Amino acid sequence: MTLPRAESVELSPHLIGGTITWRYRLQWVLVRITVHALFSVRGEGLEKWPTVPFQLVSNHHSGWDPMFIGAVSPLRPRITWFGPKEVDFTRGTKNRIIGWFGGAIPFNPRKTNLRTALRATQRVFEAGGVLGITPEGTLGFRESELLPLQDGATLFAAVSGVPILPCAVVGSSTLWFRKRITVRFGEPIAVTRTDDRAARATLAGKVRDAMRAVLPAEEPVYPQRRPAGTFLTDVFNGQGERKRWRTYMAEKGNPVPD
Repeated sequence: MTLPRAESVELSPHLIGGTITWRYRLQWVLVRITVHALFSVRGEGLEKWPTVPFQLVSNHHSGWDPMFIGAVSPLRPRITWFGPKEVDFTRGTKNRIIGWFGGAIPFNPRKTNLRTALRATQRVFEAGGVLGITPEGTLGFRESELLPLQDGATLFAAVSGVPILPCAVVGSSTLWFRKRITVRFGEPIAVTRTDDRAARATLAGKVRDAMRAVLPAEEPVYPQRRPAGTFLTDVFNGQGERKRWRTYMAEKGNPVPD
């Protein structure tokens, strides 16, 4: 991962770490209430979670994905997400809400340097927390496939020598009211601390295989009528992602309105 150098962004203590702050607790409660009210969500493989600290790597179909994972996860250990792609959380309503609750590390590939990113993630591990990351880097719309993984899939864990827990959110590419969502956790991968590129490449292959193992074997069949229309699919996705999703659905012969 080669990133341009930039000034370090100082993160407030409540944003990252392992402490269960009252803001994080409130967020955890609100997420569980909201997600379980809108969707039918279940978790599989929670017993496979390794001892903290560890890195959780998940596929990425929707802006809802971290919330789906949070809705089936226990309050402890605390999960801190690497992203969204922002320099900080001081601009925009959505970013300010994320910044107020905490539990996320802002990251912009053009303005955040590698040292800053590594320091922030190491703070999470040193505090006995969980680092969550969606290493595909953008939304993918095929439930049974992965996009190419970025360096962050293995870099942060390899530098710190923490295990990696593969995860798949199944069903989030297209959403409607009371849609069934499954969050699957796979077998954890032991990681030896290293900065060797070849070793990280080998580890990346193991991570991809482990993530594929918890994906569905086939693509889902979507109903023509979807309660709440496209609102739930669109609400946490960016404008470009919404456009890409509509193009994908049209190519499948299942067009959706703008």
